[in-house]
Amino acid sequence: DPDTPVKFVAFGGDGSTYDIGFQWLSGAIERGHDFTYICLDNEVYANTGGQRSSSTPIGASTTTSPAGSVSYGEKRMKKDMVAIMAAHGAPYVAQAAPNKWKDMVKKFQKALATEGPVYINAMSACTTEWKFAPNETIDVSDLAVDSLVFPLYEIENGTKLTITYRPKNIIPVRDYLGAQGRFKHLFKPQWKHILDEWQTNVDKQWEYLQRREEAKV
Repeated sequence: DPDTPVKFVAFGGDGSTYDIGFQWLSGAIERGHDFTYICLDNEVYANTGGQRSSSTPIGASTTTSPAGSVSYGEKRMKKDMVAIMAAHGAPYVAQAAPNKWKDMVKKFQKALATEGPVYINAMSACTTEWKFAPNETIDVSDLAVDSLVFPLYEIENGTKLTITYRPKNIIPVRDYLGAQGRFKHLFKPQWKHILDEWQTNVDKQWEYLQRREEAKV
């Protein structure tokens, strides 16, 4: 039926979303196309050798930002893609994680029911590049959201922010980092300041999200 609306769903990794495909994604969101875009965010170019992307967080060791005696790995903070997409005026953007699957399902349902461009940033913990055992995937995902490194929230019409999951017991960021081989070097004495910077940045971001939710802007 030519009169039946068609909902397009596109998937991409963080490399093709945050970096090499950002231009066309930005244009599609800005033009208001009716589609849902889901980024499977594993914070690295996992298909081509494990190179850093602009989603790679500070301190992570990758093939192009290796940690060693004179370097703690990636030097930059992760790009805030959710905020960038919200700034485009998209009617719905959200961050989701598979370990909180009920929250994720609600966001997918909301996305498909929304007319216009939708962006969902979905955490995709990577056993290969994050360096943890495959059977620990959900455990690592739990650590990510409970440490507030990967907070779960949504933004409607570019302004209204709602936190969709608040951990009952917030854990230290170091517990999340310590579960992954890509961060093991940060626990050496010379890189302790990076661990401290991590916690400070996560605390600031969480405070910002809460204040914005309260202000309803």
